[in-house]
Amino acid sequence: MASGRHERAAGPPLGGRYALAVAIVVLGLCPGIVLTTTSTTLVPLLQHDLHASRQGLQLTEGMADAGYALGAVFAAHLAQGRLQRRMFLCYEALFVVGAVLAASAPVLAVYAAGRVLEGVASGLLLVAALPPLVTRHGSARLPLTFGIVNVALFGASAVGPLLGGLAASEGHWRPLVAALAVLGAAGALVAHLGYDRFDPPRPGAPVDRPALALVVPAALLPFFATSVLQGRSLAAPLVLVPFAAGMLALVALVVVEARSDDPLMPVRALATQLPVTGTVVAMVGGAVFVTALQLVQLLLVQGQSRSPLATARLLLPLPLGAVAAAVLFALLFRTRWVPLVADLGLACLAAGCGLLLLADRQSSDWVVPVASGVLGLGAGATVSPGLLLAGLGVPSPQLGRAFALVQLLRLEAAYAVSPVVVALAGSSRDIAGGVRAGLVAMLALAVVGLLAALVLPAVSGARLRPPDLDRWLEGGTALPSPPTAVHLRPGTDDEAAAPLLGGPA
Repeated sequence: MASGRHERAAGPPLGGRYALAVAIVVLGLCPGIVLTTTSTTLVPLLQHDLHASRQGLQLTEGMADAGYALGAVFAAHLAQGRLQRRMFLCYEALFVVGAVLAASAPVLAVYAAGRVLEGVASGLLLVAALPPLVTRHGSARLPLTFGIVNVALFGASAVGPLLGGLAASEGHWRPLVAALAVLGAAGALVAHLGYDRFDPPRPGAPVDRPALALVVPAALLPFFATSVLQGRSLAAPLVLVPFAAGMLALVALVVVEARSDDPLMPVRALATQLPVTGTVVAMVGGAVFVTALQLVQLLLVQGQSRSPLATARLLLPLPLGAVAAAVLFALLFRTRWVPLVADLGLACLAAGCGLLLLADRQSSDWVVPVASGVLGLGAGATVSPGLLLAGLGVPSPQLGRAFALVQLLRLEAAYAVSPVVVALAGSSRDIAGGVRAGLVAMLALAVVGLLAALVLPAVSGARLRPPDLDRWLEGGTALPSPPTAVHLRPGTDDEAAAPLLGGPA
């Protein structure tokens, strides 16, 4: 402890400054997230330059996504007993190494190694960057903080297709990846100057070996299965067996953590109404947005033979919608209306999918920009708000560990579901018809998610209340979070649950 006090007293040169803490999060999260949404547009270039097959590139992206999920969980473990400043600098260095490998790769194997390193580092950075920014700068800054986090998490996802389209139109992808490596290096420099030194929260916490063992197959196997789906049926053993095994591992992970007295991921705290609703919103929002985005790119590029640059121009309203959602979330964050932002987001995702069903060669020039703006608004109002609503339902010291599980579930939904729908659409003889079928499925999923986001709070006795942010930062919960569906469970009662009918608003 003496060593920890000495390091804290010395401090980084510019430690404690909010602006630097924000820059650390933006530079730490955005480069990796951008890379996940550029790959679809860059596939032809990557195939040519790396002498790679489409299957090999899909497997590479799948393993990078799996690495992101693994990184988030292992970062939550490492954060318990290690000085986070050192770990964050190591994570940034790992990202830079991965980006340099990918940017300079002569063959697919080197590129794949770089992308997987980038994915793992991005997951590590997420859990190392977000909780300190959220919990260490006071409640007055939380609305602005959550707005910035929203842009960092999903604004970057919306910018990815635009940058990918520009890179593809120029015929060069390496400068884009190299520029992201430079941003990662800038993030490391900013963190060296401003990432605060503080003692780890639980230096004597036991290692949750069952959780760490189960999360590996839970992350790797489903992503592997969906990555090799191209050209195979869903019932093919190479697809079905690892997918089923991965889902079993995920279920076992949740059960083991729920029964543990000292779990890595606080499943019991996350099983109450607010975290469950937030997790459902984040999972559905991520799955619908990622899938719809890939479907519209498939329609424009393969179905309508548009160039990458023309496709990027039609998707220009995406980040504008995401930024608008972030502003709305920040403005409403201290009010009781903030849970309704997530409901609005799910409605926007459904509307965006419905608009895209109208897109044909003649109408795409106006339908796709309008729909992409609505999708960007929906994404910005669901994924990050859902993640943060889940966090408000658990004590703030557990925030990083809660983020790890919610991110794992969200990524499983978004990047395991999306390849299945897109592969089925792309394998259709009629690309436009396959895309329409996929969009109908995503429209239905968004509607089901919206119904769940409305019904779960109602049957759990939740009511709209402003969050108590000071109480949350002091170690409590920001909002009452009764047992999920308490009114549908005979013999279960909770004083935080309002009556199902009537009672105080």
